[in-house]
Amino acid sequence: MRSYGFILAIPLLVLVGCGDTEPSSTTTEPTSQSESVPSTDNQEETTETETGQEEEFEVQEDEIGRSQIYMKNRNLGIEETMGPIIFQIDKVQTLRLEVASDYRFFFDDQKEVTIVSFNVIVENTSDETVSFHPNQARLVTNTGEQVDADIVISEDVGGEFLGKVKKEGGVLFHVESMPEELTEVRFVVEGPYDDQFRKIAEERYEYTIDVTK
Repeated sequence: MRSYGFILAIPLLVLVGCGDTEPSSTTTEPTSQSESVPSTDNQEETTETETGQEEEFEVQEDEIGRSQIYMKNRNLGIEETMGPIIFQIDKVQTLRLEVASDYRFFFDDQKEVTIVSFNVIVENTSDETVSFHPNQARLVTNTGEQVDADIVISEDVGGEFLGKVKKEGGVLFHVESMPEELTEVRFVVEGPYDDQFRKIAEERYEYTIDVTK
């Protein structure tokens, strides 16, 4: 069995990353048999054919599989102060992943999966130890699913913050719905607590996020 560490490449590749530069392996391919749009230096935005009926999506391929990005929003602008914790969700995207055979055990042996990914930023502004776990959040979809964050393929953005620590990375959810079925999701996370396991903010925080294309 391969090391779990390699799978952390998923958020770095398929999440709407911290900067505006896409990985060099990124290509744009049509979902239909219609003529594809010539390659350009900027392939971040989804394009449409002249008819407006057929769409083309950003596609990324690597050892893990082939990811077709359905939607992305780099400017969510969600920010919450939770006691000494400043929590942000600044980016979201949905995608369909055709999983390479060597990595299907991460996804219950499914050949294709839908991923909803968020980029989060967490900062402890105090000198005290604070625990907060956005990588253990839950997602509720408009299609009636409730799932926990996939901690194996999410990045290490939770846990103990030993003083003035800042973490940023991807929180990923694996859902059964197709990306085009998703219109709205709720990101639900428990509030932070101190080293005596006492809550230092609200018990729970919920954020409703539009994921329509």
